[in-house]
Formats: sequence, structure tokens, C-alpha cells
Amino acid sequence: MWNFMEHNQDVFVDSTKAGLDKVLQGNYAFLLESTMNEYVTQRNCDLMQVGGLLDAKGYGIGTSRGRCPTCTTSA
Repeated sequence: MWNFMEHNQDVFVDSTKAGLDKVLQGNYAFLLESTMNEYVTQRNCDLMQVGGLLDAKGYGIGTSRGRCPTCTTSA
């Protein structure tokens, strides 16, 4: 896939919006992070996910030892 993309520079886009617009024009597939993909496909019935996830990542929150992990946090 990379070999094709490297030799066809017109497949690259500058933003998620540009990629989604290109998909809607037809004959284009856009690789998108799963959370954003879920968000846009739930809001636009002309878009769909093809296949499963390429990988899965978990997230965690670290705290100092002895700190209550259920305490509310502020950003």
C-alpha cells in the first residue's frame, strides 16, 4: 500500500475533512483513527467503516502512590 501511495502523491490529504470529502466524491478510501471514524459514520449515513480495527490501544491514568484513584480530577 505504501509503495502505491508513495508513487501517487494525489492520494494524500491535508486534513480529516479533506479526506472525508474525497471519500464522499467516490473511489477513495481514507484511513482514520477508530474513535473519529465512529463519530463521523454515526453522523453521516453516506460513510461506513470497512473491516475491523487495525489495532487496539488501551489508555490508563497514573497517580502518585497513596493518592485516591477515584478522586475527581481537574484539567
